[in-house]
Amino acid sequence: MLAGLIATIFLAAPNFSSCQFRNPVQDMSSVVVIDQFRAPKCEQCAGNRGIELQLESAQPILAATDGVISYSGEVGRIKYLVLLTRDKKKITYGRIAETKLRAGDVVYAGQQIAMSGLRLYFGVRESGNGATRDGAQYVDPMPYLAGFTKSRNLAVLVSGSAMDQGKNSANHQC
Repeated sequence: MLAGLIATIFLAAPNFSSCQFRNPVQDMSSVVVIDQFRAPKCEQCAGNRGIELQLESAQPILAATDGVISYSGEVGRIKYLVLLTRDKKKITYGRIAETKLRAGDVVYAGQQIAMSGLRLYFGVRESGNGATRDGAQYVDPMPYLAGFTKSRNLAVLVSGSAMDQGKNSANHQC
């Protein structure tokens, strides 16, 4: 039922933009990545399916792109929002302090969608041949963050990874 509602909203939604990601907080200059992406080997395997950002409490969390909220609720007593983009990417915001959004709400890039706690989980799943039940693949969200370089903002830099090579795009297409 929710999938039908989301499809209906996308068909009726007013001109979505070209779907370019924006940062989840306004000022990323003091944000530090305290836990980086570590791809799990399988759906149930250990890993970090996104990144953890250290923030100041009560900071506005912004929609990275246009989309529809597909989930708003708690998992293990941690509050999450999941944003479904037009091309079926799922952007997850976790450890949020509060939100008024509910599943089915349409949001636009840069719109405030929540308030932060001291940390923010930010994850991206791309549709395709992934390891999850819905066919999505967890991907490193760092390339989606405009002007945010891993080496400048990592609490602990692990050298040699592909992301240390500057593969960052301010206009990553959704």
